[in-house]
Amino acid sequence: MSSRAALALALLAAAAPSAGAVDDGRAWLERMSETLATASYSGEFRLEGQGYSERMLILHRVRDGRVSERLVSLSGNRREMIRDGDEVTVYLPDRRVAIIERRPDQGGLLGKLPRPDADLEQWYEVRLEGRAPELNGRPAALIQVRPRDGFRFGHRIWVDEATAMPVRTEISDAAGRVIERLRFTRLELRRDIAEAELQPGVNRSDFHWIRQAGRPPVQAPAWSVPQPPPGFRIAASAVQDMIGVPTPVSQLVLSDGLASVSVFIHATAPGQTPATGSSRAGTSSSFSAVVEGHQVTAVGEVPPGTLQAIVSGVVHQRPGDRR
Repeated sequence: MSSRAALALALLAAAAPSAGAVDDGRAWLERMSETLATASYSGEFRLEGQGYSERMLILHRVRDGRVSERLVSLSGNRREMIRDGDEVTVYLPDRRVAIIERRPDQGGLLGKLPRPDADLEQWYEVRLEGRAPELNGRPAALIQVRPRDGFRFGHRIWVDEATAMPVRTEISDAAGRVIERLRFTRLELRRDIAEAELQPGVNRSDFHWIRQAGRPPVQAPAWSVPQPPPGFRIAASAVQDMIGVPTPVSQLVLSDGLASVSVFIHATAPGQTPATGSSRAGTSSSFSAVVEGHQVTAVGEVPPGTLQAIVSGVVHQRPGDRR
């Protein structure tokens, strides 16, 4: 073999995943995560769960590291969500209301999928389950992300082999039942997306605008969860004003690297009946209780028992406490 031919083969081998990497679930997650962090795309998908089914349009642009996104419901009330960096505006045409808020996660809709890191594999088993035809019959790698305990949900992800884009995802409970499915019916990688495509398609002339105000905390929130469920730890905390709540709200965000739970804590108003117990909508559940005269509510895409364990562990840190 000539030196030129040997060099060409070496370059091809470096450019493509090795046979071992292609057969490894973690390698597929790495490819998918890299694509999601850098690619612009548009498409349509159907989101289905227990008692709901919705067809959605998505336009997602990454330009100079900044994420812009437009998500439109093609069924029902035609609501829209527009993301520009960490600012998100939700348009509710049936109520003629637009809500502006800050959401620091810039990954967008598909950015919430599992990403390969040490934390993930400590609490989830990641493996390649096989290959199957998916979008337009194209081959896709099926990745199983199985929780190692009952505090989190499982995921199955079909990754298109040619583009490394996730074209179908499923979230399942401890019994293996699928509780939510997202499946693309059309998906196109784009070189770029024009600014006009990311503008809302609703007439906003008579909308009532609500801005979710945030306030920089004077000090760290005086609440903590010293003993959360295994793998969860406090990833962020803040004090903010929230619509409909007359007093400042402390927020704690706990995460295991994939699943996250938001805990909202505020003083109960005189004469107000605090919420208690649990509720569920799709993959999201909530659990509320009263702790030291404060309403504590945990919300997240985790089993209800995880939320109850977190709320039960919330404590008030008084000056001088060391927890």
